[in-house]
Amino acid sequence: MRTSIQVGTLIGIPIRLHFTFLFILPLIVMTFAHGPTLSIGPNSPIYSLMVSLFAKDPTKPILLPLGLGDLNISAFLRYSLSSIAAFLFFVSLLLHEMSHSYVAMKFGTKIHGITLFIFGGLAMMEDIPKSPEKEWRIAIAGPLMSFTLGGVFLFSFWGIKAMIFAVQRPVGIVVFMLGFLNVILAIFNLLPAFPMDGGRVLRALFAKRMSFLKATKRAVLIGKAFAVIMAITGLIADPFMFILTGERETNIWIPLIAIFLYIAATEEEAATTTFTALEGIKVKNVMRTERTSVPEDMYISELANKMLEERTAEYAVVSERGELKGFITFDEIKRMPVEQRYFLKISDAMGSFDIINDVVSEDDGATEALKKMIRHRKNVLAVKGEERGSVVGIITRRDLMTYIEMLRGSGLV
Repeated sequence: MRTSIQVGTLIGIPIRLHFTFLFILPLIVMTFAHGPTLSIGPNSPIYSLMVSLFAKDPTKPILLPLGLGDLNISAFLRYSLSSIAAFLFFVSLLLHEMSHSYVAMKFGTKIHGITLFIFGGLAMMEDIPKSPEKEWRIAIAGPLMSFTLGGVFLFSFWGIKAMIFAVQRPVGIVVFMLGFLNVILAIFNLLPAFPMDGGRVLRALFAKRMSFLKATKRAVLIGKAFAVIMAITGLIADPFMFILTGERETNIWIPLIAIFLYIAATEEEAATTTFTALEGIKVKNVMRTERTSVPEDMYISELANKMLEERTAEYAVVSERGELKGFITFDEIKRMPVEQRYFLKISDAMGSFDIINDVVSEDDGATEALKKMIRHRKNVLAVKGEERGSVVGIITRRDLMTYIEMLRGSGLV
């Protein structure tokens, strides 16, 4: 099941919205519409700094608008401005990810898309550069864009303050909020909590002195520690609100973000370990050469029995002349009503086939095969031999994972 939809393309990069985006968008709109104006008083740890920078009268508290909640304006204006602000905020997130992507593309890394979801955005890179110099430049590009956008919005805010028109104050608050949020986004992303941008910069620094895998493990360890601290801190007191007001308030979003970061760090460590283990391994070292293909005119009932006898869940489907036609898997058979299996043939039931994306050469790297599976959501690929159209074997995710487990068990990774 697809969890995201493509809404456009920028400089050749597909832009997608994850289904969780539908949950966060109304919350962002409501935050802009009803967010209060905070009073930064003497209890705030940064009160003295804020007074020295912004206050004309140091005896008065500094007011920090976090939304339009305290303004007496019409509902139409409130929600119109809040919707525009929410849209511009997600454009800011998109530009943050586009900055990563643009720099990565300059280094020759292919970008398969950018997805916006509940906790931000994600640029889908084909490879994570193992060059420390490249990685830190790619990682730092996003926060630099957010700082730039924050500066533009805040500079615009001071310009709006000097203008005189009826809607000046609500527009000014929205522009200030966009600037403020972009600066917060940049600072937050620079925390050395892998896999955030700051954590990737940290890994790049480690990778200058050790292997990429060891650098990843160390950055992940620090990232997980940060995530645990974030979760505990969020349950005790929102650090953002404490710094601004000196008040201790819990914030459930911080533990949720911390859990997401912990899981993301774990998954990235596993992915790095997997791809590192497969370096130098070719498809022909891992592929299956026996019990790999079935004829397209075989009945499904026969295939089901064959799968049980041979304990094989995936087959390449070939024509009478041995040409590759596609694949059939046990999962596809499972979904078919039992009574239909006796008169339907494999050619009637197999899924769609792409001669480019569903095939690898036996001399291709195993890492390339796994990337292709992940990119195109495939669990099996056909392995092509030297003879045009001939299938010499198949390779599955299960084969690759089993091979890696054997390497680990042998102490080779």
